[in-house]
Parts: sequence; C-alpha cells; structure tokens
Amino acid sequence: MPRKNNPQETVERVITASLKLFKEKGFEKTSMQDIVEASDMSKGAIFYHFKSKEEIFIAAMDREYVHVKERFYTLVSELEGDTAREKMKKLLVVNFADEEMHKAIHDMLNVSISSPHLFMADMCKNMKEVSPIVTGLIKEGIADGSIVTDFPDELGEVFLLLYNHWCNIYPFRCDLSTLRKRLKFLQHIMANLGCDIVTDEIIDFNMKLCEKYESVINEVQNG
Repeated sequence: MPRKNNPQETVERVITASLKLFKEKGFEKTSMQDIVEASDMSKGAIFYHFKSKEEIFIAAMDREYVHVKERFYTLVSELEGDTAREKMKKLLVVNFADEEMHKAIHDMLNVSISSPHLFMADMCKNMKEVSPIVTGLIKEGIADGSIVTDFPDELGEVFLLLYNHWCNIYPFRCDLSTLRKRLKFLQHIMANLGCDIVTDEIIDFNMKLCEKYESVINEVQNG
C-alpha cells in the first residue's frame, strides 16, 4: 500500500513552497494553483488544511515567530551585563549579528507589505510574541534602577512599533538619510522616556543592514 502523507509534513511542504512563491512572485500574484504545482500536492490535500493563501501565510507567520521567539529567549538568557539596560543594548547589537533570525523576520515583512491586512497581522503577531520579552527586560531595569518609567508595557510596545516598523525602509518607505533621522529621533525619545538603549553603534548597525537592500532603496529614491 502507498504510504499516506503525514499531515504535519503536508503542512510544512505547502508552507515552504508557498513562501518561496510569495517571495519570488509576490503574494497577490501567487495563485492557489501555483501553490498546488510548486508543492507537488493535490488540490484536495492542500484545501484540506488551508482554505486560502491567506491562511497559508498566517500559518507560515506562526511557524516563523515560534523560531524567532525561541531565539530571542535564548539570546536573553545568554546576555551578560550589570543592568537590564546594558542587556537591552547588547540584545539589539546581537540581533543584527543573527542573520538567520533577521532573514526570517525580513522575509515575512517583505511578503506582508504587499497586502495591508497581512501587514497588520504580521505587526500584531510581532507585538504579541516579542513585546513580552522587551517588557520583561524593562521591568528588570526598573527593579535594578537602570530604567525609569511608570509604563513598562506601553514603552515596550511603542519601542517595537517604532523600531521594527517605522524605522524600516519596507513598510514606511524612505531613503537612508530619512532613516537615520528616524533612528536618531527614536534614540532621543527613548532616552527621554527613561530607557536609554538606542546607541550610536546600534544606529550604525541598522544603517549598514539597510544598505544591503540597495534595490529597494534605489526604488524609493527614484520613486
């Protein structure tokens, strides 16, 4: 008898094939038939697990954020520093050095910006999964005296919104000069809100990373 497909293997196969198509063709231009052909699965097998390509993207996002969250917790557990504020500074630097984690986040964001509701879903997922980690460090900083704020949860969320989305050339298109100004502004407001964690080194890391995406930057500048 032929071996039946393992449901989890089917899901993973569909997600992997779909993400590749989303990145190559764009989300809107990828059809369910494209996914059927790329995954080499029957239409019935795919529709048994997913009703639409939106559901496939959400499942892919859930999968990637499990890895991102696990990696963040690992990084936090390995951080050394006298205060939580110093740990947060190191976390931001280490984050740039982690190419695999950054690529996973970047790929999901690059796909989601083609569709507003997907971008919102990705942003909300990022807030839900990552903000508790940031908030935990802020509360640790309040306890050790290195961070001064009465709003640790709100500060963690606002920082993520500005840092991961507003200071990103993909969803909020801008050239490098504007991006540096945004990062300097974020540095200024975080310092004034009692959480001085955005250093010049972190800004420079961010700028170097964005310079890798020259095609997008050129598109913005020639806009």
